[in-house]
Amino acid sequence: MTTALITFINKNSLYKPTMKKDLSYNWYDNPDEVMIKLDKKGIKILYNKFLLKFKTKINFHNKTGLDKDIFYQLNKKGVTRVKTLKKLLQIFNMNYNDYNKRIISTLGNKKELKLKFPIKLSRKEIAVLVAAFMSDGNNQKEHPFYSNIGFLGNKIIKATRQIVPNISYEFRNEKVRFHPILGRILNKAGVPYGNKTILNPNIPNYIKINKNLSKLYLTQAFDDEGHAATKISRKIVLGRSVAVKDLPNLFIRNMPWKEKIYFNNLPDYIKKIVIKNPPRLLVDEYKLLKKFKINSSMRCRSLTKYEETNSADWVIEIFGKENIRSFNNFIGFSQPEKIERMNQYLT
Repeated sequence: MTTALITFINKNSLYKPTMKKDLSYNWYDNPDEVMIKLDKKGIKILYNKFLLKFKTKINFHNKTGLDKDIFYQLNKKGVTRVKTLKKLLQIFNMNYNDYNKRIISTLGNKKELKLKFPIKLSRKEIAVLVAAFMSDGNNQKEHPFYSNIGFLGNKIIKATRQIVPNISYEFRNEKVRFHPILGRILNKAGVPYGNKTILNPNIPNYIKINKNLSKLYLTQAFDDEGHAATKISRKIVLGRSVAVKDLPNLFIRNMPWKEKIYFNNLPDYIKKIVIKNPPRLLVDEYKLLKKFKINSSMRCRSLTKYEETNSADWVIEIFGKENIRSFNNFIGFSQPEKIERMNQYLT
């Protein structure tokens, strides 16, 4: 059975995303209730401004409505809440960014996390983490997790610790669960909270416009969601799913439960609906491969009815030995088993 290729993408169109987003995670990007620790210089600057402007803590309290013992606590422990520091900087007409380098850690859940703000997002570790959590990971506000252990799990732990050196994590049910600050950083970096199949996100622009970050992203995406070429398959495959939201109710009711309906077996009017709603990640990945001069085809394989969604399964397929060799040379896998399979195929 052959499946028609999906040709909704203009292959001759220029692919030049623009970058408008703030590419750093700052101390004030944390929730207001998070406790933060200031260095001695940061405390001294605030205390001197307090003395200059208010003279006494009673005068400070009467004019601002803030706790009169704020500066006593700051001098004693060096700790305050994010929302309190924001208010103090507003009172003293100071820029929030002036205090990025004055924050030395965040505190919570009996864990002090050593951090250097601002955390740059346009860096190689973030590109790897974005790909991982757009693929085999799940970004959650409480405990973001990655569904691989072994080589790939260790790779993601290592990348995370380059950003938050003493981040806490645990292994549970063949997953690596991280402290929630990783979820907040990933969310700022462009990984949404929740079900990616339903949300249908794009690859963040700052990754798409940077060739090195694009390469790192693609390697991780193919590590997680891709299949290496073998003597039998003779192709590299990358698969993703997306929720199809505009299907007619009568068609949905008649769909079999959790059974794939192959694309060629769908009625033409359903095919048109499915084609209009591809996985945006896969579209972006298709385009990124073109930037590396790697040809691929993109198509929908099937449609499946689940409890929460009606999900279309799509794939990118890379054919041809020289084309596959180009992928291996310019992108490649990092997972040892897939590297070995590719070497066997290409030799």
